[in-house]
Amino acid sequence: MSVAKGVQFSNSGMDEVVISASSSSPEVTSDYTHQQFESKYGEFLSSDFDAICYAQRIAGGEAQESSEGITQLMGTLASRADSLESLLKHTILRSHEELLQQVTSVRAVDSSLGQIEEQVREIKTYMHGLRTKVRVPYEQALMYTRQAANLQAATACVRGTSKFIQLVRRLKVQIPDSALLGGGGADFPLAALTLLDIEKLVGGSALGGVRVVDRAMADVVSVRRALTMAEAERLVSSGMQRAHQSDIAAGLQILFNLGTLPAVMAATVRRYTVEWAAHVAGRLDPKAIHMQVKEHNAQSTAGDGSDMIGITAVLWGRLEALVDELVARGMELRALERVLARKRDVLPRFDVSVGSLDSGAVGSAGVSFLDLVVAQLGDRALAFWWGTAVAALAAELDSACVESSVIRQTIINGYTRLVQLFLPKLEYILSPRLSGVVSVGTIANEAAGAGGPMLLVQSAPVSLQTPHVLYGDPGPVVLWDRFLAKYEAEYVKRAAARIEDAVGRCFPPPPPPGLLDAQEAWASQRPLSGDDTSLPVDLMASGASPSRRLVAGVVRSITTELEMAKSDTRLGAAVAQAAAKAVASFIAASDAKLAAVVAAGKLSLVGSPLLAGFCVGLVNAAESLRSGLATLSESEYGGRSDSRGSPPLSMAIAASARLRRLQGASSRHGRSRSSVSLPSSLRPGSVDSFNPQPSVAAIVREVLDTCEHDLLALIGRQTALLLDAADKAITEAILSSADISDDGQALFEAPMQWLQAQVLEPLETDCCRHLVFAMVDRYLSLYARVVCLTFPLSEAAKLRLTAEATQFEFACSQLVAASATKAGSLPGPKLADVGRSYRALRLVRPLLFTDTEELQSIIQGTQQQMWVDLPVVDLVDHVICRVATELGDEALLSVLPFSLLGWSKRQWVEELVSSDAADKHSGVGKTDVRQALIRSLDQLAARSQTLLLQAAKASLSFE
Repeated sequence: MSVAKGVQFSNSGMDEVVISASSSSPEVTSDYTHQQFESKYGEFLSSDFDAICYAQRIAGGEAQESSEGITQLMGTLASRADSLESLLKHTILRSHEELLQQVTSVRAVDSSLGQIEEQVREIKTYMHGLRTKVRVPYEQALMYTRQAANLQAATACVRGTSKFIQLVRRLKVQIPDSALLGGGGADFPLAALTLLDIEKLVGGSALGGVRVVDRAMADVVSVRRALTMAEAERLVSSGMQRAHQSDIAAGLQILFNLGTLPAVMAATVRRYTVEWAAHVAGRLDPKAIHMQVKEHNAQSTAGDGSDMIGITAVLWGRLEALVDELVARGMELRALERVLARKRDVLPRFDVSVGSLDSGAVGSAGVSFLDLVVAQLGDRALAFWWGTAVAALAAELDSACVESSVIRQTIINGYTRLVQLFLPKLEYILSPRLSGVVSVGTIANEAAGAGGPMLLVQSAPVSLQTPHVLYGDPGPVVLWDRFLAKYEAEYVKRAAARIEDAVGRCFPPPPPPGLLDAQEAWASQRPLSGDDTSLPVDLMASGASPSRRLVAGVVRSITTELEMAKSDTRLGAAVAQAAAKAVASFIAASDAKLAAVVAAGKLSLVGSPLLAGFCVGLVNAAESLRSGLATLSESEYGGRSDSRGSPPLSMAIAASARLRRLQGASSRHGRSRSSVSLPSSLRPGSVDSFNPQPSVAAIVREVLDTCEHDLLALIGRQTALLLDAADKAITEAILSSADISDDGQALFEAPMQWLQAQVLEPLETDCCRHLVFAMVDRYLSLYARVVCLTFPLSEAAKLRLTAEATQFEFACSQLVAASATKAGSLPGPKLADVGRSYRALRLVRPLLFTDTEELQSIIQGTQQQMWVDLPVVDLVDHVICRVATELGDEALLSVLPFSLLGWSKRQWVEELVSSDAADKHSGVGKTDVRQALIRSLDQLAARSQTLLLQAAKASLSFE
């Protein structure tokens, strides 16, 4: 619209409507006008507007004045009505102009649509012509393409038929008709290649409906394929039975050429497992075994001349037959697996292939036949069969043991025989080094720990009866885990019980109350009198010490069990460990008996010869057991003697040297080992293939040596207790003799005779010789010192001391002779072998009767060569006692050196005998002893100015 109108309302005095039209107000839009109109006149536009009501409302709002007010209101209504009419006209005109503009626009669009429709019609016409031009050539091309495809299919069919006919003719040449009738002349490996190509050709093309092909497949190909398969299976079967690798290889090559190698070999191995399970089933049935025994014994009774048999003989006979059959079948599969591992696809096949060579369907060049079988079977052939075969045999034997306790007892008691049934017969099956059982899991473990069937290798490479078979190999692991482990555990348990019974007989417990006869018989065997109330009650109730016969029974039991178990390394080690535990029990029981004596405080032994004999019997029993085990180790298991590499000595000296070495080893260990563990190579989890494989002899020898060490430690402990008791008594007697008077008796004679007669002479061990030598050496030094300290040194005392010294020397020589080796083939030791202390005692007797001048020369050193072995301190003590005696005053006892220190004579002797003259009681050292001697010499010199005292003091200063 060209003109825009606006409506304004103003209320000045009365409501006056002013309608102004302005052509210069473009901002006043139609929307604004419409809104303004709605706000002002919306009430009048309502459909239910009532003019009367409106008038009354307007009139009601004003004061009812005069008629002028009404007239004015009516004028206002008229004015508003005019204004409304003008506004309606304006709105209608504006809407009309807008409609005219829209009509003009529609006409322009309609004109454009007409042009577009015209152009679309032209395009449709063009496309129709173009479609007409393309359709005919396309249909012709499609027809020609179909004709070409049909021609190509016909050509391929003709070509395939022609190739099929050629392959069939070649197959007839390779397997002539005469071969079908049992004649020769067939080339089965090449025929297998031809059959494979025929199958590929027929399977890869639509030749199934061709009558020539169908007839040839039925009459020629199927017959010759069956014959080829039969020939391949015959070659493989006969080759496995005769271990003829050429026949096996020929049969495998035929199967490989046919493309059926993996499936046929997997089926063969599975058939072996099924046949073995069927063969084993019922062979160990207790009822069948009992029936066989009954029938055979009935025939023997009837007089057919045969010997009667028992269940044990039949059982072992059947087991041997099963193992022989197991070996035979295992060797067949072993021969098959060896050929499978060596055969590979290396033949050129370009002359017989149709199309591209897709040999990947049956194996690529260079891939072994065994890999193909493993991919089909899941494991190597021998390993697959071996696991199932052992499981079937174990299940049959377990069932028989459950049904019959006789069979169970027979198997457990004869476990060593059961092990010997498998080895060395199964050596070539169990050893991977001899092409035996090798599992895929083992190869995967060695490669990179890949997945797959894993075998648990329980121990390090330890050989069985042959160095080729190791416990860690897959075959033995399966055999022991699935079959032999439970019986081995039972056998070892019973063997240990038998050895423990032999040890228990050495230390029998008292019979239970109520068995009077048994109690009387047991009491009669006790070496100790029940009336001796000074003996320990526990010891009196413990029975006799083990006799030589009982100890020999222990050795014999250990020898027998080890001899039975030496066929198997692990069994031998387990039995040896059981023997070691039994020896530990023997040691513990012996220690407990001696501990009862020590705990009771009765190990003085001088006044109890029965108790001494009991303790010596314990030592002799331990020595007897040790010597028996040592003999067993050296004679049966190659124990080495310590005399090897040394000058030739007698057996007694070599044995003594070996005992000293073992005792030294035991003392270095510090304590006895109560149990012996298996060698490191037999412990689970320890694998060291670089160490040499231990044999049964090496393992048993190690365990026996350990037992010998423990027994030597026991012998050393018990011998030390005996010698310590005697040593205390003899030492006390020698020290007590320092305080006796001239008319006293020698106190050392009784304990020394007891040590000789009750301990050293009955002892059968040689390990106390060096201990006795040390004791005698100390006795000689101690007694020489006591003699030199004798005060007053009268003539009667000199004669008494001379006689006692001679008697003491003789007693010491008897002790040394009693400690000699028990072999008796060598001269016994002499007292002179003790050394310097013996020579010092020999000088004491002439020293008592030496005059003053000669004694002075001895001290001054002019006769040093003869008196060099006598200690200077002893010479000075003798000088002091001699000078004090010559002065004739008994009050001079107070000037003696031990009196100056406030000691007794006994303390002084103990001080000087101790090492380095160090006092263990008062802390006085060697310097104080020297000063006491010098003070004593000075006090005596104040009363007697003799050169002898000066020489003695000078010798102390020089010393």
